[in-house]
Amino acid sequence: MNFLKALFGPSRKEIWRQLSRELEGQFHDGGLFGHSAVQAPSGDWTLTLDTFTSGDGKTNQTFTRLRAPYFNPGGFRFDIYRAGVFSGFGKALGMQDVEVGHPGFDRDFVIKGNAPRRLRRLFGNATVRRLIQAQPRIQLSVKGRDGWFGRYPDGMDELHFQALGAIKDPARLRNLFDLFTEVLWELCHGGRARADDVPFHIRRVSAPGGRITNKYVLWEGDGPRRDAAAALGRLGDAAAIPALADVLWEDDAVLRLRAVEALAAIRHPDAVGPLVPLLGDARKAAGLRFRDGVAEALRQLGEGELVVTVGAALGGDFGRLKVYDGPYRAGIIAALGHALEGSSGAHAANALAKIHAVEALPRLREVRRSLGARDATGQAVSAAIGKLEARAALPRAAAAADVEVDTLPRSAQAPGPDPGTLPRSSQAPWGGDPPKAP
Repeated sequence: MNFLKALFGPSRKEIWRQLSRELEGQFHDGGLFGHSAVQAPSGDWTLTLDTFTSGDGKTNQTFTRLRAPYFNPGGFRFDIYRAGVFSGFGKALGMQDVEVGHPGFDRDFVIKGNAPRRLRRLFGNATVRRLIQAQPRIQLSVKGRDGWFGRYPDGMDELHFQALGAIKDPARLRNLFDLFTEVLWELCHGGRARADDVPFHIRRVSAPGGRITNKYVLWEGDGPRRDAAAALGRLGDAAAIPALADVLWEDDAVLRLRAVEALAAIRHPDAVGPLVPLLGDARKAAGLRFRDGVAEALRQLGEGELVVTVGAALGGDFGRLKVYDGPYRAGIIAALGHALEGSSGAHAANALAKIHAVEALPRLREVRRSLGARDATGQAVSAAIGKLEARAALPRAAAAADVEVDTLPRSAQAPGPDPGTLPRSSQAPWGGDPPKAP
């Protein structure tokens, strides 16, 4: 073995194991017949280096590949390879040849893409060009959601490199990891990202959550999103409110809680509306009732009275709710609707009936189909539906501004009333005779 090592140098497995240590990553040993891999973190992404074999079973070839899933909502695509190699690749994807304005680079490489301006910005980065030129063989591309990519969440694509042969050159391998880091920063953040950059963190929190696994964990979205939500709260910019509101109903309990805390920290009136419906959320976060965290956030935003009003209603006391005339009626109705399937469901149903919330009928019917009418909540839901349906069926008075005197209903046996003798309110806005009909 020592003789072979002296003759051929370190094995690929040894080189890759050492590379994983240098990158503070992880080495996956594929054993005698399997494919080994190196995984290393880079920003919000996981870079995975491995090999694969392609062929017809008789003549097989080994390729080295490096890949990194990333959030690509704009669907930007490109392929780059050395001129004279892979001719015609990418045409089926509707991409066009693009010159990026650097003559030597344009001469040595074929560049295809679906957004020429973004391509020129990407390859306008001198570091990206230098790292690409250092690769003797390269095919670097963005792969879309086709084939096995169907497992990726919406908006996710993959930065993908492959080259023929099993690469053993440590310098070339380190160069590839540096190239991926630089390209991903350009693709996702325009090459600029600072800890106090609000748009940067909005993009991070808006990316999909969850995990992508294929032999190894290729990507995890929850951690970066949680960090981004906390950062947005620290920065306190109201521009982050819509992005934080969008994640309030996600499955990741920690992310939800971070978003609630961030909205409270921003201390802007627009942060109140998205939080109010969550007062009826019966889920837990960090082992506690999620709605308790929401209530605390609303108190910090100056809406303690609203919290007391909804809390009392969910406890069976509807007095405050019946006289509520604030701006968040729709949010309160949504909160009561979410509470229907929790422990306070019967009180929530009764509350909706008490405030004549006919707009809650679709939600009540949905819950009745789910629960039936066997327990106290189901019975309360059915009773609320009956009351609200009866109210919804009542004829509505026309608006006063739409009614003219000569269109009032008349008895068939009597002449129409003299407009001057019609009763009028003592609060009428006019001082003498009522205005004449046009």
